[in-house]
Amino acid sequence: MVKPGTVVEFNTEKQFIHIKPLGQGGTGDTHLFKDETTDMFFAFKKYVPKDLNYIDENYKRFVDEIKILFTISHTNIVRVYNYYLYPEHKLGYLQMEYIEGVQIDEFEPIWKDWSEIFTETISAFEYLESNNILHRDIRPANILIDNQENVKVIDFGFGKKLVGEDKNGRSVFLNWPVTQLPNETASEGIYNHQSEIYFVGNLFSRILGENLPNFKFKYIIDKMNQLDPRERYLKFQDISVDISQGVLAIKFTEEEKNLYRDFAEVLSRYIVSHTNRYEPVKEPNIIMNELSTLILNSSLEDYIQDNRQLINCFINNPYTFKPIKDIPLSIVINFYQFLQGLGPDKQKIVLDNIDVRLSTIKLQIEIDDDDLPF
Repeated sequence: MVKPGTVVEFNTEKQFIHIKPLGQGGTGDTHLFKDETTDMFFAFKKYVPKDLNYIDENYKRFVDEIKILFTISHTNIVRVYNYYLYPEHKLGYLQMEYIEGVQIDEFEPIWKDWSEIFTETISAFEYLESNNILHRDIRPANILIDNQENVKVIDFGFGKKLVGEDKNGRSVFLNWPVTQLPNETASEGIYNHQSEIYFVGNLFSRILGENLPNFKFKYIIDKMNQLDPRERYLKFQDISVDISQGVLAIKFTEEEKNLYRDFAEVLSRYIVSHTNRYEPVKEPNIIMNELSTLILNSSLEDYIQDNRQLINCFINNPYTFKPIKDIPLSIVINFYQFLQGLGPDKQKIVLDNIDVRLSTIKLQIEIDDDDLPF
C-alpha cells in the first residue's frame, strides 16, 4: 500500500509520431505529433532557449507557462494535457490541444459573425482576469479560430500570474506591435488587465479596419481603445455586461437627450396627419443630406421657410401639415450637428426614436359624402 507523501514515478514511455512543425514562439518551437495509442493529434511546444544569456530566466518562464495553463480551463483557451521537464538540460515539452485553423486576422467568417468572435475573445480574457492571469502577448498569431469557428487564445510564454503586490501590474513593460501605448504603460510602466483591454480593442480595430464603423459593438471597441485609463473600461467583466445588454449599454448625455427632444417635439407637432400608410425615410445619409440642404436654403432666415422640406427629410408618404413659418432654424441646426457627431449605432437609435414618434401620428381617413346615410 502506498503511503501518503511517497514519491511515485511513472516512467513508462509513450510513443508519438512527428507530423510537422507548426511554428516558432518567443520561448519555444511547436510541432504536431500523433499519439499512437489514441490516434489523437497534439501540439507539442518544445522550450528552446533563444538567448543563451538568459537560459535560467527563460526556462523559468516556460515552467511558469505550464503552471498557468494547468490552473485554467476555458472553451476559448488552449487546453493543456501534459508536460515533460528536463531541468538538468533546461529543456521541456508542453503537450497541448492541437488547434486546426487560422490566426484571427486571416479568418473569414462563414457560420459565425465578427460579433460572436469578439464576444468569445472577451469571454476568454474575462476568465483570465478572474484568475489574475495576464497574457502579455496579445497579437493575431496568439488568437486562433479553429475549423468550427471557435476562438482559441494560445501561447502563454509571456503570461504572468498576479499575486500580492503584483496585482496592480507595476513594472511590467513589453514591446507591443501597436503604434501607440496606453498612457499608464507609456508613462508609468504599468501593465495590468486594463492595459490588456486596450490591446484587445486595438487588435480588433486593426482586424475590422474599414468595417469597424458598421460593427455591432463599435461603441465598446471605441471605449476599449481610449489611451487614458480613466476613459477606458476598468475590467473585462464590464465589457461582457455591455455586450449582454447590447443597445442598453449605449448611453446619451442629458444634453444629447435635450437636443433630440427639442427637435423631435417640433417635428411631430407640425405634422397634422398621415393621408396614407406611414413610410419613414430609413437611410441616415439621405436624412443628413436633406437636412443639410434645408439648412442651406434657410441660412439667412431665423425660421424654416418651408416646413414640407423639413418633414420630407423623415417621411415618404403624403401628409397634412401646419405651414406657419415659426420653426426656429437654430433647433434644426443644433439637431443636425448633434446627429452628425454621432456614430452609426447612436444615429440609428436617434432616428428609430423619431420613427416611433412619427408613426403614432393619426392617419386621416377620407370619407365620401355620398356614402353617408343622411
